[in-house]
Amino acid sequence: MQGMSKMQFHSFGDAGLLNNTLAEQIKEILVNAVQQRGQAYLVVSGGKTPVELFKILAQVKLPWDKVTITLADERCVGADDKERNEHLVKHFLLQHEAKKAKFVSLFDEYSHPADSLRKTTDAISSLPVFDAVILGMGEDGHTASLFPCSDEIAQGLDDNTDAVLLVTPKTALHQRVSLSKKRLLNSRIIFLHLVGEKKRSVLTQALAARDPMLMPVSAFLNNQNTQVQVMYAP
Repeated sequence: MQGMSKMQFHSFGDAGLLNNTLAEQIKEILVNAVQQRGQAYLVVSGGKTPVELFKILAQVKLPWDKVTITLADERCVGADDKERNEHLVKHFLLQHEAKKAKFVSLFDEYSHPADSLRKTTDAISSLPVFDAVILGMGEDGHTASLFPCSDEIAQGLDDNTDAVLLVTPKTALHQRVSLSKKRLLNSRIIFLHLVGEKKRSVLTQALAARDPMLMPVSAFLNNQNTQVQVMYAP
C-alpha cells in the first residue's frame, strides 16, 4: 500500500445530529482561522443536502465579517434561477448572523462565458488555502461538478490545471463552473456531507475505486495530503 489516505468516517443516527455536529466543527474552524490569520475561507456546495446545515450556520455567532464564502461549483444559469447554487446560499446561509460574510460568486450571467470564467479563475486563484470545504457526492461518484461523464473530467482532475473550469455534464442539465480537484484539495480540511443509504454504497464503491476518472470523488477520499472527514447519516 502506498501511504495511508487521510480519510475518517463518522456515522450519525440522523441528519439532524450530523448537521449540528458539522455546524459546531465549522464554527470552531472559522473562529480559529480568524484568530490565527485574521480571515477565514469556507467553500460550500449546493443541492438539498446542505440546506438544513446552512440554516443552522446562519444563526451561529462568530466574526462573519472576516469570513469569505464561495462555492465548489455553480450552474451557469441566471441569478434568480432556483437551480443556481448561489441562490440557495444567499437564501439559507447568508442570513441572520452570517449576512456579514463576504461571498465570491462563480458565474456572471451578464458577461461572455470566457470573460466570466477568467474573472472567476482570477478571484478563486487569489484566495489562500481554504479553511474548510464541504462537498457532496452524486450517485455516479461526481463531486463539485467533476462529472465522470464529462469531456472535461481529465482537466478537472489534473494537478496542473487552473483553479476553475467549465464543465458540460452529459447526464445532468446545465453547463457548470467547477473548482478543480487541485484547488479543492488546497484546504485544511474537507468534509464530505452524505445523507441516505444509497450514498453509503456509492461511498464504498468510491473508496475501492482506483480510477478517479470513473468515480471522481475517489480522488478526494484516497488523497494523501488533505484530511477528509466523511459525515454520514442514513
